[in-house]
Amino acid sequence: MSSTPTPTESSYDEKRQEAGLVGPLHVDLAAERRLVRKLDWRLLPCLALTYLLAFIDRTNAGNARVAGLATELRLGNWGFNIGTCLYYVMLIVCEIPAVMLVRKFGNRLVPLAVIAFGIITIGTGFIHNRSGFYAVKSLLGIAESFVLPGNSYIITQFYKRSEFSVRIGFFIFSAGYLSGAFGGLLASGFLHLSPMGPVHTWRHIFVWEGLITAGIGIILFFLYPSRPETTTMLTEEERKLTSLRISSASASASQFPSWLQVKEVVFNPVVLASTWFYIINNVTVTGMSVFTPTILALNYPHASAIRIQLLSVPPNACAWAFSVALIYLAMRYKMHGAAALVGALFTIAGYGTWLATDASYIKTRYTCLFLNTMGGCYGPIVLAWTVSNARNDSARALTAAMISGTGAIGSIVGSWSYFPTDANTGYHIGNTLNISLAVAVAAGIAALWVFEAQYNKRKGECAGFRYVL
Repeated sequence: MSSTPTPTESSYDEKRQEAGLVGPLHVDLAAERRLVRKLDWRLLPCLALTYLLAFIDRTNAGNARVAGLATELRLGNWGFNIGTCLYYVMLIVCEIPAVMLVRKFGNRLVPLAVIAFGIITIGTGFIHNRSGFYAVKSLLGIAESFVLPGNSYIITQFYKRSEFSVRIGFFIFSAGYLSGAFGGLLASGFLHLSPMGPVHTWRHIFVWEGLITAGIGIILFFLYPSRPETTTMLTEEERKLTSLRISSASASASQFPSWLQVKEVVFNPVVLASTWFYIINNVTVTGMSVFTPTILALNYPHASAIRIQLLSVPPNACAWAFSVALIYLAMRYKMHGAAALVGALFTIAGYGTWLATDASYIKTRYTCLFLNTMGGCYGPIVLAWTVSNARNDSARALTAAMISGTGAIGSIVGSWSYFPTDANTGYHIGNTLNISLAVAVAAGIAALWVFEAQYNKRKGECAGFRYVL
């Protein structure tokens, strides 16, 4: 005798049939909630940890710079910026091939990439000239290109796309702020170590952080899941439920019939505006993540390299807590526009106050670093906001890829926002660039927010598409 579906199951079946799926699918929604909770606690920490390690290893050159890297390698005025730029160029160029390799050879290619960039980081501790610096930064960009697109692809294997933006924004991107705090703490500890053969001062940072990264990568290799239908992370029933959930959510995605619809998404004014916001966000985030120790060295000219590392910790720790809270509130109360605007206004306040004060206002300028770093959280909010307003699953996937991929262009600009020849002005050029861009973003976000609110007002209570604000 077949069991009668509960009202909750029936409503789930009705939604599937409205979406064009054939036949009912009786799902225990309580079991589905338990599955999502298990994935959140078991899968996401692994993904966030790989992003944390990647971000530490991509920004530790900034910590090493104030400990003598630029001087010993004879990088001159532009060598550090060129190396940072090469990293981001290789990262952008290799991201699409990297995710295709993950699709072909499996999810464990991501922890293998973690091991690889850990080894590259170790090798950075043994370079002796500018060419070696350029080489390791380029290789690091290639190895780390697997992390974000690879992890994003893994999330699409286990979650519905309606759940995608929350996981990326809340768990993955916030790990970038934690990396700034951990990176400063680790660097300050390693700089206390005595010379060990050729390894000394700034070289300790790369060697030991690389060893930690490679070691954790080996552990992650055994923790990372294979595909949903084969992973041992889930029970047999959970594997079946995961496959059913994803096949249900992907049905409309498989019906993306023409390039015309692709063009409609890519050239959608809302998507184009959000991509622009995200590019500008990456200018600020890259500038702060890479050059914070350099800015602190200017602000505290008599501080030791160890103290500079420790001073970089509080701004990043506060930014992590602030970003998590703001992203949660934005998604919980569907106020993405307001939350993104708050982030942009924090950025304006930070850079504006810095430009309005001189070098004698040390504590004020240090406070500006808190505001600037916290303000950078509007990027993930913009991504989640725009993805939430895509009209179907396929559009959500394409929107996320376009914004995050194209937005990386801002990182290249950010790698040139601070340079030694501008230090005597208090990095006036870099700070002016960032406040100008932040003002433009704040105006753009406010305009987009008003546009969407007016659209919803005109629609009234009528059925049809309405923007998530």
